[in-house]
Amino acid sequence: MYEYQSLRKCISNNDNELIIYGADRFSQFPRRDASVNSKCDRALPIARHDDVVVLRGKLDQEYHKWLRSHGLGSDHIVEYNSPSKKMSLSELIVNDPEPVKIYIRQSGKKPVYVPWFSGRMETEAAKVLDADLYGATETATLKYNDKSVFKTVCKQLDIAVVEGSSFEMNPEDNENCTDMKNIINGYLSTCETVIIRGTLGEADMSLYKTKGNDISEIYHEIAVSGERFVIIEPFLNVSSSPNDQWVISREGNINSLGMRDQICERGMVHIGTLKGDDHSPEISNYIAKTSAKIVTNMAKFGYRGVVGIDYIVSDDGIFPVENNARFNGSSYVSMIVDNIEKLISPIPYWKFIKIKTAACSFLELTERIGPLLYDGKKSNSVFPFSCDTLPLSGDFAVILLAENMDEIFKMEGSLKEMGI
Repeated sequence: MYEYQSLRKCISNNDNELIIYGADRFSQFPRRDASVNSKCDRALPIARHDDVVVLRGKLDQEYHKWLRSHGLGSDHIVEYNSPSKKMSLSELIVNDPEPVKIYIRQSGKKPVYVPWFSGRMETEAAKVLDADLYGATETATLKYNDKSVFKTVCKQLDIAVVEGSSFEMNPEDNENCTDMKNIINGYLSTCETVIIRGTLGEADMSLYKTKGNDISEIYHEIAVSGERFVIIEPFLNVSSSPNDQWVISREGNINSLGMRDQICERGMVHIGTLKGDDHSPEISNYIAKTSAKIVTNMAKFGYRGVVGIDYIVSDDGIFPVENNARFNGSSYVSMIVDNIEKLISPIPYWKFIKIKTAACSFLELTERIGPLLYDGKKSNSVFPFSCDTLPLSGDFAVILLAENMDEIFKMEGSLKEMGI
């Protein structure tokens, strides 16, 4: 029913349109601490030569030079050079659209603004640029991105979800913590562990497991974070966590981008994604059918853009647990892999992982991982991206491109030996 089409073609298949990427995550995270980075540079390797990439900060010239040497990316880069976390990229554009408009005028094409997450300011930025927005209204985005509301939507569609309770944090009420304890203890009477997760899913904030002995401490942490609503659920025995990605075009057409496996630390925190071996037909068919029902509902409501639905496969069944109604981290990976496949050959397996090394420049990183580094020829190689925090903290991401899983395991082992 739904055929695969590359995400780039779903965004636009019209050569008379100018794609403007704004991969800033700040619009999703009104509360920003050290764990929230803008990650604008993720769009650099996905851009075609005639696209525009807008950055909050400065362009890493060495990384850009490396990308261009392999036929990836564009030279149409807008740098706002803003170190502050107070303003999102869309707000910067609204305040000063001229740097982007220069490229629009030069191209003579109709602009299409492609943000990470669609909120009110993304609509404003598109208006200021006289561009189409590849995204949704803030109302549609929040309806599906909110975990509690998403569970309600699933129930309305007769889709089974993990049992659980939505809980409103009210620290001013002395009984509020006791109320939370009572709900958690109720679930602990039938299961070993309970998971508590914030409804907005902000960079893994408000994500906790408890066996009941630390509820007061957890309650205090959530209260301090300012989170207003959380979901309390039994923590199930999970064998895999598939992510099923779909995309709804500006015209409302629905396309499947395929399924991939999430890699989760402690069974909760997403640290990477694997694309390779298929799930059993039973699992794949159930997820595809369930996702189609959800995405059709979203399209009818007016949602446009990328959809990443997270599932868990557990002893108790297969359940959708989260709807990432925005670009997902692995959406960019898919687009990078698509670009590389056009240049070299099909890539049967890839693994995206968030990774860390000693803080260094991109040039130093290429020397550190030299023999593994993507060179446009090797079938098995490491492609670094999301490198904007590399010089500050050593945090970045890689895509392991491979012929099979054994090669992925080998490259992971080699990276560890290189201190990564």
